[in-house]
This record gives sequence, C-alpha cells and structure tokens, in this order.
Amino acid sequence: MIQTTEPREILYLHMAALGDAVMASPAMTVLKAACPEARITVLARAQAQAYFATLPQVDRVIPFVGERHVDRRRPWRLLGAPSELQRVVKEVRSTRWHACLQWRSQLPDTLLSGLSRASHRIVGIQRIHRPATLGAEQLGMFFTERVPLTGENAHLVEAFALPVLALLRKWEVMPPSELPGLTYPIGLEERRAAQEFLLINGVRSHERLAMINISAKSEFNRWTDDKFSALGDGLAEMGMRVVLSGVPEHREREIVIASRMKSPPVLSTGRLSMGAVAAVLERCRVLVALNTGIAHVSAALQVPVVVLNGRDGASITPWKVPHRVVTRNSHYPKRHPDPKVWPSLVPLIEPQEVIAAVQELVGSPTG
Repeated sequence: MIQTTEPREILYLHMAALGDAVMASPAMTVLKAACPEARITVLARAQAQAYFATLPQVDRVIPFVGERHVDRRRPWRLLGAPSELQRVVKEVRSTRWHACLQWRSQLPDTLLSGLSRASHRIVGIQRIHRPATLGAEQLGMFFTERVPLTGENAHLVEAFALPVLALLRKWEVMPPSELPGLTYPIGLEERRAAQEFLLINGVRSHERLAMINISAKSEFNRWTDDKFSALGDGLAEMGMRVVLSGVPEHREREIVIASRMKSPPVLSTGRLSMGAVAAVLERCRVLVALNTGIAHVSAALQVPVVVLNGRDGASITPWKVPHRVVTRNSHYPKRHPDPKVWPSLVPLIEPQEVIAAVQELVGSPTG
C-alpha cells in the first residue's frame, strides 16, 4: 500500500449504534493505514462514542446531540436541542477539513457534511441498512459526491468503507485488496473487572463458557423467556457454563430466565460495563444472540456466533468469524420484504434449532 505523509483532517459522520460502529472499524483501519499522518475525527451518537474513543485509529470524537432528540424518521426533533446542535455545528465548522465522509444519506448527516466545508465530501449510497431520509439524497447532490454500492451480496462493512475507498482513490493512495476484520479494544481495567467477576461467580479457568445475550434494540428481535431458558439448559447439557448478558433494563428479565433454568447460569446483565462484558465474552466458546450489536463485538473478538435473525438478510451477519444464522425469513439471504411479517419471524424459532446450530459450529465439549 502506498502511504501519504501530508497531515490531513478527516471528519467521519457515523450517527448509529454500537453494532454499526464496530462494523465501521475496518474502514477506520484502512484509512489510518493508508494515511498514517491524517487526523481522524468521528462525529458519533451517544451509543457509540465510548467505542470510537477507544479505537487507536480515531484521534478525536465529537459527541452528537442527546439520544432523546435523535429520530431518523423525524429529523426535525433535533431542533428541540438548540444549544447542543449549536455546539455540534460550531465544532464541525471550527476545523479546516480535507474530507468529510458519511456512510448514509440521512438528512442530519448531509447537512453537517455541507456545513463542514470540506474539500472532499463523499457519501456511500446503499440500500442494505436503511433508506435515506426524504429529500436527503436530493440535497446531497449539491453537498456531496455520491458513491453507489455495487454487488448483490455486499455486506454492510463494505458499505461503511465506500466513502473511505473513494477518498483514497482521489488521493491516489492504493487501497487494500480486501477489508480487514473488526476491532474491539478491551482495556486492562475491563479485563480485571471481568476476571474478578468470573472468580466471584465460581467460574474455573478450564470451564467452557457460552454467552447468551437476551436483549436487542429492534422491536422485531424478540424471543420468550421460556425459550431462552430452554436454550440455556441445552447449552449446559453440552457441557458449557452459561453466562447471560443484556442491557441493564433487562436485569429483572434475566433473573426470571435464570429461575426457569435447571442449571444456574452466571448473571452479568447490569453488573458489568460493556467493555467488561466483552472481556468475559472473549473467554467464551460461543455467543448466541439476537441480531444486535454484541454479535459484531463477538466477531471482532473472533468468538463464534449463532445469530437468531428475523427480517434481516446476510448483509449484516458477523464479519470474518465462524457463525451460523437461524432464521425463519423465507427470503434469506435477502431482507424480508413484508413489514407485516417481521414481528412474527423470531418468535417462530425454536430452542432446539439454535442448539443444533451451536453443535454444528463448535462441536461437542470434548471435540
């Protein structure tokens, strides 16, 4: 790869959640490797700020407005946070950007790209994840250069990398032949917290662990407590110690699931930071999760994943890690086209299907 030496200021707009942020890490890796002298600034929502701050490829993080004012379907809600919005605009305009990159055509992203006054403003146009905000693409024709994603089987990681690769071509820098894996740094304190947590819960160093994540942001990713309990018992029968995890607000639900299991699991929901959960996950033989952010954290840690998938296609499966997808989406590997069916897809999945996928992926405890 040819490297540039001229210092450049690059603004990367990434107003999305943790899973999407992790899937953007290969793009950050490529950009920093190609332009090691560049300063990369990420403008991020609250759900991903801490993650981007830990990435060695990222030099600075600009916080976006508070989550209660963020709604991609109602971008005008941003006007309810005038002081925060003013701060963001001021920070964006305070630097002479050589490039501003955005991975989707949402209205706030497009407006901020125009306000950045960057020499190069590039957006990746794709339909893998979410459609553009009404009018954003038309407005973007004036503010940004549009780079379409091609390929029927393209992955969202490739969509995130679109504007980066387009920028490198403009700067006559040779991009890599393929995108690298995901990145999720774990700090020393987080590893210590995870080790202490496992010791307190009586987990021995030789035990094989399996993590089950019970939470998901999307309303279309829902599974019953009884099915989670049956799954946990099935994994325990395979000789693995089960660790339950989830978002803090699901702590009571985790207790209910654990109470219905024959083999008591280790409970981590609301008891550890996300980084410490990742350190525990790093010790696991497999993760079973709904189609949500922790599946991509697991991929970054090279821990095999079994995903319970509903409406989504193969474009957002775990990147470059052994995995299995259990789905009732009859259109897979494409996204299911009928929104009326979406809520019913994950509930149709049975625990035995998931257990079979785990057995296929990781084999027997002694294998």
